[in-house]
Amino acid sequence: MNDHSVRGRGVGIEITTHLVRGARLDPDRDGRVASAAEFSVDSADDDALLDGLVLLRAELGEPDDPTRIATFPSGTTIQRLDVTGRSGADLKELRAHMNARHSIGTTLIVDDGPRRWMLLIRWDEHSIDRFADIAQRAGFVGGDVEPSALSLARIAGADATYVRRLVAQGEAHHAVVANRLPVAAVSTTATGRAHPDLDIAVCDIALTAFDEFLDDLALTETIDRAAARADATRRSSSAGSSVPILDLAGVDSVSYPDHDVRSPQRLVVALGAAVGAAGLVGPIDVLQRVGPRAGIGGDPFDRPWAIETLPTRVDDAPGGGERATRRFWKRRSG
Repeated sequence: MNDHSVRGRGVGIEITTHLVRGARLDPDRDGRVASAAEFSVDSADDDALLDGLVLLRAELGEPDDPTRIATFPSGTTIQRLDVTGRSGADLKELRAHMNARHSIGTTLIVDDGPRRWMLLIRWDEHSIDRFADIAQRAGFVGGDVEPSALSLARIAGADATYVRRLVAQGEAHHAVVANRLPVAAVSTTATGRAHPDLDIAVCDIALTAFDEFLDDLALTETIDRAAARADATRRSSSAGSSVPILDLAGVDSVSYPDHDVRSPQRLVVALGAAVGAAGLVGPIDVLQRVGPRAGIGGDPFDRPWAIETLPTRVDDAPGGGERATRRFWKRRSG
């Protein structure tokens, strides 16, 4: 966070295959959203992406506030493991094991009282580095990158158990969520659905199905079963229900028409990233890459048993509530 930043101010960017969307938050604005914009780009082309991000920054008012980027390249997966009671050395071993055996190079540690989770994130590391570098060249401050499912879960609401993000034609992802964090997430399809769009559902989903590490096929099938259950009760504009209300760290999002760039259906991921960048929910996360290590021994899934009710949000008031700590680890190999 730079010396001129103010808590509550932040910029969130969603990078997709053919679009960049951005939102700037200001605590002095009603509904927190100060500006929003989107531009068509070819995110695989460095020059085109740079041009799009330069235009985006200009449209957002050339902010120098902390920035966070959200993206979910095709093939990205997220799933969590309970690592309660594990030492720092144990966590390093587990990271190295997942990197060597399953090509999972990024992890996120989440502490909630005695419960500790490790989110295992597999995605295109080269694209993540490109996006961060090009965003900084465009003038954005910081440019940490996180999976879009994490941004979405952050503001979907404390009771949300399933979310689906329809990014563009043929580009979508969905996740089972709990306590404002993804339990598991994968790319998906939504044939015949309008886009961009957003589904948020509140229903009973057996989270125990995700207790152990799953291969890609099993992970996809397990989330698909959760999606089938969620579809009966999901809240989405395309289903004819009310527009989803997003929780921007205690402030409800303002409703706009579907075609408006500020509508929740279009801006949700950028808003979630901006809330994280602004420090409104948890501390600023640092992304580091796991490096390969050999000599991993023991059972990485042997862990103590614990059960508790987790807090639903971080209390921003001094002395209030228990703060969840979240840290990305992403270390360059070699």
